[in-house]
Amino acid sequence: MIYSPRSLDKTGCYYSWLPDTRMAATGRTVYVLSVIPRLAKLVQEKLPDVNVIEVQHKGTVEEKYNKKIYDEEILALQDAEVLLVDNNILAEISDKLPKVKWAQGTWAGVEVFLRNPEKLPPFPVSRMASDTFSQLMAEYTVGWILIHERGWLDCQQYQLKSEWQHTGKIAYYRSLKEMTVGVLGMGNIGKEVARSLKTFHSEVHAFTRTVPSPERMSNDVDKYWHTGELHEFLGQCDYIVNIMPSTPDTRGMLGGNTLKHAKKDAVFINIGRGDVISEGDLITALDAGYLSAAILDVFEVEPLPKESGLWKHPKVG
Repeated sequence: MIYSPRSLDKTGCYYSWLPDTRMAATGRTVYVLSVIPRLAKLVQEKLPDVNVIEVQHKGTVEEKYNKKIYDEEILALQDAEVLLVDNNILAEISDKLPKVKWAQGTWAGVEVFLRNPEKLPPFPVSRMASDTFSQLMAEYTVGWILIHERGWLDCQQYQLKSEWQHTGKIAYYRSLKEMTVGVLGMGNIGKEVARSLKTFHSEVHAFTRTVPSPERMSNDVDKYWHTGELHEFLGQCDYIVNIMPSTPDTRGMLGGNTLKHAKKDAVFINIGRGDVISEGDLITALDAGYLSAAILDVFEVEPLPKESGLWKHPKVG
């Protein structure tokens, strides 16, 4: 289904994924503007009967993160009715696209639209959510847990120095089945992360702000926790995996001294949104020993500024 962009609720989750068949049925021409390599080519292969027009993005990927949009890009989209576009780009130009009837975003998150509710797109928008993307994020999570637990980054450094070492985590590590992994957020990605971890016999706990209906609960979760139980949830988890979206209710959710309730030597993995905890609060949690490490795929400010203390923090991966 498509939701009207004017029906925004406080969760910010009014964007819904649409299958490729909807794209094919909506129009015979699809415009693509994205920093994702080969995206237009892949869409054309998937939809051979649709005319795919790629608008080459100008400048660097870093400029696009910083919302640098060129006039030539906007001009090339003036006839677009169906648009496949990066969410951050769309948030900047949605009021300059007179013919667009529907836009498909390339991101799962919609917070770039929520920052300026007065400038919501005047046409329906759908967000990216698929089994493939969920699997990629699950692979990232399991992969980094293995890397951290077995000291593989240390192994590489010893190799570069031609040193034979068999100490620390290289020699003494835990199996995935020995650990409890807590997942904050149980959407498609959260459920796939839980399923992947359960394949390796981990104990999986999940934190959701509301109690899910029985049909939406995952059979791969050993225990659910909800609003009011966050501290208890944190105290059970060897790894804390955040997959929460950015909404008014989740921003800063792990901030302040919240992480002092985490289990001893807990590791924080963030693949959700960076503003679930401020950079300052995260560094404080690491320095105070509330966390033994942080593995970060997202940040409060992106691109991460060069002066950020996270770049060279010894506990950040």
